[in-house]
Amino acid sequence: MPTLHGFSESRVLMYLGDHPPPHVHVVLRDGRDCIFEIESLLVIGKLAGREIRDALNWIEDEKTFL
Repeated sequence: MPTLHGFSESRVLMYLGDHPPPHVHVVLRDGRDCIFEIESLLVIGKLAGREIRDALNWIEDEKTFL
């Protein structure tokens, strides 16, 4: 699973050929994770907003790339 972007406390990853809808995985340093649907920015998982804020902003900015 390639890392698309890294932050101090998390990484944004994407499995190639993964199931629809298009999404990325955000994995924290402690191993907890969640999924972001790229188009809607729907978060699937139970992480605090402060823990995923940087990743959410990056995903929103890079929607076209993703």
